[in-house]
Amino acid sequence: MAELKRLFAAIAAMLLLALPLTSSAQNVDARAANTSLIREQLAYHVGTLAYLWGYPIVDMSKQMHNETHRTGLQQQVHAPLNHFYRYDFLVTPTTAGNLRAPNNDTLYFGGWFDLAQEPIIVHTPDTKGRYYTLAITDFFNEVTHIGQRTTGTEEKFFALVGPDFKGTLPANVVQVRMATKQVWVLGRMLVDGEADFAQAKNLMQQIWSVPLSKFAGKLPPVVPVAEAAAPINPLTSLDFFLVLNRWLRSNAAGVDEAALMGLFDQIGVGPKRTLVLDQLDPATRRGLERAMTDGLAMLRASAQQPMPDVRNGWIFPLGLSDYGTDYLLRAGVVFAGYANRPEESTYVARTVDGAGQLMSGAKKYHLHLLPHEIPPAGAFWSISAYDLKTFNLIENPLKRYSLGNRTPGLKLNADGALDIHIQKDAPAEGKSNWLPVGEGAYLLVMRIYAPGKGVFDGSYKPAPLLERP
Repeated sequence: MAELKRLFAAIAAMLLLALPLTSSAQNVDARAANTSLIREQLAYHVGTLAYLWGYPIVDMSKQMHNETHRTGLQQQVHAPLNHFYRYDFLVTPTTAGNLRAPNNDTLYFGGWFDLAQEPIIVHTPDTKGRYYTLAITDFFNEVTHIGQRTTGTEEKFFALVGPDFKGTLPANVVQVRMATKQVWVLGRMLVDGEADFAQAKNLMQQIWSVPLSKFAGKLPPVVPVAEAAAPINPLTSLDFFLVLNRWLRSNAAGVDEAALMGLFDQIGVGPKRTLVLDQLDPATRRGLERAMTDGLAMLRASAQQPMPDVRNGWIFPLGLSDYGTDYLLRAGVVFAGYANRPEESTYVARTVDGAGQLMSGAKKYHLHLLPHEIPPAGAFWSISAYDLKTFNLIENPLKRYSLGNRTPGLKLNADGALDIHIQKDAPAEGKSNWLPVGEGAYLLVMRIYAPGKGVFDGSYKPAPLLERP
């Protein structure tokens, strides 16, 4: 029966091709319309998947170019490829640069590294127990951490190696294998108050990097000046697929993604094709343009959908790693600003009060944490407020942008409980436990560094946020 069906189908196709010339124009038009329809729909459907799958790669390619070149006179973050840039100050509302909802507890430093030709050696000093971490993010948005929690605080040399590296390393160097040939490193060095700032800055400056071929023991390299270049933004045009195609031609997807890459090849963006935008047929172009529009809409929607783990109004985003085939979640995390692995630091957030209303300076709030409700942090914890429109820290006369277990003068109650006052003006109880906010709407982020098991098994629940009269 199956053979007969195939035979009849073949005969029908030959009969269509042999129709009289009187109807040939209509048939040609119909076949052309069908071909155009298929090309557009294939480019649209596969292109939407390619957009979501490739969003981390294209976004990081953009940032890698823009932050390894001098792209403007007021550029705050830049360093040559394979070297670190540093924030020599704690972030305030006016110095955040391109950081989204940054902390005010640590110094930031970072850089972009290309492991295609050889490993990159990274030196970290002995911080004598001080918390620090280097979040090494591959282009699939998976993070590997080195630092206090994972590798200790003694002086060490690490080698960031790409997926194809098969050579040998010096005996005193710890190998850190990455899944992609390019990686981004964002580091944090804890600052314990103003008196500690100089020491923390000195330790941060002792973190340096150099290609293996230029590694000379404990001597830091001479850092070249970053070259000037025009900034790029491939996220807003079909250049998105051009960047993705270029990356795929020189990098490997996951070992179980061959079929997916085959689909990408069918629309011209996969690793076996060379995309030339000027040579795209109109139907494929329309499909890819629609794919970008709807892919971006999905990312925006994913950033606003309810989170599953909410405890007394506090949102616990614990699934921000090991994405597997959840490409929408992986892209959504990048769209929202990247994340550490939750076991390194968990960022617990809330955007509404106990009544479900946006928090703003028009109201006063009180957070009463019983001893078991104080964040279970192996390193440290803090709470910060951010303007809901800009995600910047909020300026205030006290110049206090976070409150936590290291805040000077923080007062515990006699029973070990902690009262935190979150409001625009100083509370009657005094300023020691006051987290200032502005007039407008804001969100709260509770950072828990090296969180305890209660964060992950659900047993830890922060107290609800209560409105004060």
